Amino acid sequence: MFQFMGSVALAYLAGTGVVTAAAVMGKGMVRAVRKAIANDLRDAGVEALAALAVPAVLSYTAVSSLIGEVVNGASRLAGDALEGPNVELPDQDAA
Repeated sequence: MFQFMGSVALAYLAGTGVVTAAAVMGKGMVRAVRKAIANDLRDAGVEALAALAVPAVLSYTAVSSLIGEVVNGASRLAGDALEGPNVELPDQDAA
Protein backbone atom coordinates (compact mmCIF):
# COMPACT_ATOMS: atom_id res chain seq x y z
CA MET A 1 0.00 0.00 0.00
CA PHE A 2 2.83 2.38 0.92
CA GLN A 3 4.57 1.69 -2.39
CA PHE A 4 1.37 2.45 -4.29
CA MET A 5 0.85 5.74 -2.44
CA GLY A 6 4.50 6.67 -3.01
CA SER A 7 4.14 5.97 -6.71
CA VAL A 8 0.98 8.08 -6.91
CA ALA A 9 2.66 10.96 -5.05
CA LEU A 10 5.72 10.79 -7.31
CA ALA A 11 3.56 10.70 -10.44
CA TYR A 12 1.56 13.68 -9.15
CA LEU A 13 4.68 15.73 -8.46
CA ALA A 14 6.27 14.83 -11.80
CA GLY A 15 3.02 15.54 -13.64
CA THR A 16 2.53 18.93 -12.08
CA GLY A 17 6.14 19.82 -12.79
CA VAL A 18 5.80 18.87 -16.45
CA VAL A 19 2.53 20.76 -16.82
CA THR A 20 3.96 23.87 -15.16
CA ALA A 21 7.10 23.82 -17.29
CA ALA A 22 5.09 23.27 -20.47
CA ALA A 23 2.73 26.13 -19.64
CA VAL A 24 5.57 28.55 -18.92
CA MET A 25 7.46 27.54 -22.07
CA GLY A 26 4.29 27.70 -24.15
CA LYS A 27 3.53 31.19 -22.92
CA GLY A 28 7.04 32.34 -23.85
CA MET A 29 6.86 30.70 -27.27
CA VAL A 30 3.51 32.38 -28.00
CA ARG A 31 5.10 35.72 -27.15
CA ALA A 32 8.02 34.89 -29.45
CA VAL A 33 5.70 34.00 -32.33
CA ARG A 34 3.72 37.20 -31.80
CA LYS A 35 6.89 39.27 -31.96
CA ALA A 36 8.11 37.36 -35.02
CA ILE A 37 4.81 38.07 -36.79
CA ALA A 38 5.23 41.75 -35.90
CA ASN A 39 8.63 41.57 -37.70
CA ASP A 40 10.63 42.07 -34.49
CA LEU A 41 12.94 39.09 -34.95
CA ARG A 42 15.56 40.12 -32.40
CA ASP A 43 13.05 40.31 -29.55
CA ALA A 44 11.40 37.13 -30.82
CA GLY A 45 14.70 35.29 -30.44
CA VAL A 46 15.19 36.68 -26.95
CA GLU A 47 11.68 35.58 -25.96
CA ALA A 48 12.27 32.09 -27.36
CA LEU A 49 15.54 31.67 -25.44
CA ALA A 50 13.94 33.01 -22.28
CA ALA A 51 11.05 30.57 -22.66
CA LEU A 52 13.53 27.70 -22.70
CA ALA A 53 15.48 29.02 -19.70
CA VAL A 54 12.54 29.81 -17.41
CA PRO A 55 11.88 26.22 -16.20
CA ALA A 56 15.53 25.88 -15.14
CA VAL A 57 15.38 29.20 -13.30
CA LEU A 58 12.14 28.19 -11.57
CA SER A 59 13.71 24.90 -10.47
CA TYR A 60 16.83 26.66 -9.19
CA THR A 61 14.72 29.16 -7.24
CA ALA A 62 12.58 26.45 -5.69
CA VAL A 63 15.56 24.31 -4.67
CA SER A 64 17.51 27.25 -3.24
CA SER A 65 14.45 28.31 -1.25
CA LEU A 66 14.07 24.76 0.10
CA ILE A 67 17.74 24.62 1.09
CA GLY A 68 17.45 27.98 2.82
CA GLU A 69 14.45 26.79 4.81
CA VAL A 70 16.24 23.59 5.84
CA VAL A 71 19.36 25.48 6.94
CA ASN A 72 17.31 28.03 8.91
CA GLY A 73 15.26 25.30 10.56
CA ALA A 74 18.35 23.29 11.47
CA SER A 75 20.08 26.32 12.96
CA ARG A 76 16.99 27.11 15.06
CA LEU A 77 16.80 23.49 16.24
CA ALA A 78 20.48 23.44 17.12
CA GLY A 79 20.04 26.60 19.16
CA ASP A 80 22.88 27.11 21.58
CA ALA A 81 24.44 23.70 20.97
CA LEU A 82 27.16 25.20 18.81
CA GLU A 83 28.02 27.82 21.45
CA GLY A 84 28.80 25.27 24.15
CA PRO A 85 27.07 24.07 27.30
CA ASN A 86 25.08 26.51 29.42
CA VAL A 87 25.64 24.61 32.67
CA GLU A 88 28.94 24.12 34.40
CA LEU A 89 30.45 20.70 34.03
CA PRO A 90 31.47 18.86 37.22
CA ASP A 91 35.06 19.32 38.32
CA GLN A 92 37.30 16.41 37.34
CA ASP A 93 39.02 16.49 40.74
CA ALA A 94 35.71 15.72 42.49
CA ALA A 95 35.69 12.19 41.10
